[in-house]
Amino acid sequence: MLCLVLSELATIYLQFKIFNYVAICCVFVIGLLAWRLLKLRESYLIAVSSLLTGIAWLTSQHAVEWMIEGLSRSAYLASFILLIALLREGALTSRSVVNLGRYLTFQPPKRRFVAVFGGAHMLSAMINLGALSLFAPIIQRGVRADLPVDAPLNEVAQIRERRQLTATLRGFSWFLIWAPTAVTQAVMPTLMEGIQALRLMGIGLCIALIMMLLGWCEDWLRWRKTGHRIREQGLLGAIETPKFSLKSARNFALVCALLFALSVGFFSIFGVTIVSGVMLAAPIVVLIWVVVQQSSGSRLVGTAMRFDQITHSAMPGYVREMLFVACAGFIGTIGAKLVPIAEFAQVIGLATAPGWTVLWGISMIVWIFGQVGFSPITMAVFLSSVVAQIPVMPVDITHAALAIAAGTAICTTGAPFSAGALMLSRATGYSPMTLTWRWNGMFTFLSMIVLTLIYMWLEPGQ
Repeated sequence: MLCLVLSELATIYLQFKIFNYVAICCVFVIGLLAWRLLKLRESYLIAVSSLLTGIAWLTSQHAVEWMIEGLSRSAYLASFILLIALLREGALTSRSVVNLGRYLTFQPPKRRFVAVFGGAHMLSAMINLGALSLFAPIIQRGVRADLPVDAPLNEVAQIRERRQLTATLRGFSWFLIWAPTAVTQAVMPTLMEGIQALRLMGIGLCIALIMMLLGWCEDWLRWRKTGHRIREQGLLGAIETPKFSLKSARNFALVCALLFALSVGFFSIFGVTIVSGVMLAAPIVVLIWVVVQQSSGSRLVGTAMRFDQITHSAMPGYVREMLFVACAGFIGTIGAKLVPIAEFAQVIGLATAPGWTVLWGISMIVWIFGQVGFSPITMAVFLSSVVAQIPVMPVDITHAALAIAAGTAICTTGAPFSAGALMLSRATGYSPMTLTWRWNGMFTFLSMIVLTLIYMWLEPGQ
């Protein structure tokens, strides 16, 4: 894994092709070494990848070229997920992160949704999927703090846990639309030329704020009568909110500022994408973060021991996620090559279609295919490749990228096979169907309506 990320960084920053081939080989070797750890999801994706490879080999003389492109994207995404995962390792041993998480999840009911949504959202922008595995145990420990071990949750505890986990998943899902640490933002600039990254981030952040307000309204309306009944019955106990730690907030803000500054600096100096800047900045930030966390008397020894733990225990724990995104990148790339994009676009009259319907259709495709097992990452790669091949695109390319990212967001709350739903399910014990269809179905539907209105404003059409 270390060889993979170092080779990929060398490919990006030194532009030597030999390192790209080394990274590709590393993906294969990791898959072979870890075959005993693979579950049904990874086996299924490897089988689909093999099937598409066979079809490409039999139907096109460009099969080898396509495979190299697909494997290069696999290595890039695999390296990205591993480097971003390093940030989670810094967060797991950070007292500041735990203090802030406890403060947010122990807020009174009226402020809790916004606090948890906002906290999960910003933490996701720092440590991606790690935010779900970090917030989930804090929430569940807080809810169960006053209950006997293994005791069933009473009605109040069930509602409190559900509302907080729902807010966490919603906060995570909408960071995907703007943050450069999201996998979707990592892949789109490599496939679609002309994306205005800062504009995409600005519009995406505004949409995320709108969705936070929408989620709060839906949560309040859903539980308003229930909360009133519980208060009348005197079932709602007092919640002791931890004292806000200004020091913890300052420390976390400094980490975020360092990551942002280094990413923008690499982006400006080397002329890479902002996401590639994040990839190089992440290990530097983690190194500094881990050093600062050690006691002053043994910083060197403590840092060495922590990085030994990260490389020998933590990083191998991400092998399934790494192979998952690697296969998703390969499937999306080869799948787009096999589809006759130009002919299909002409048949449906894409060039003359109202822009907002095109954006809406892009987002809905991600969500629909998410219901049958296609991950949002796979669809993001596929649709980005498709958009890049369309001769005449009736919408702004930045808006098309926004629609793809928004599709991954609604898929995360509305499809049980999304990475976010699977990660939260693994951390909490609730099924992905419960977390998405049952708990977030109405919010997902309302999000689609709001997105439609936003698309009509961005691309009013003819």
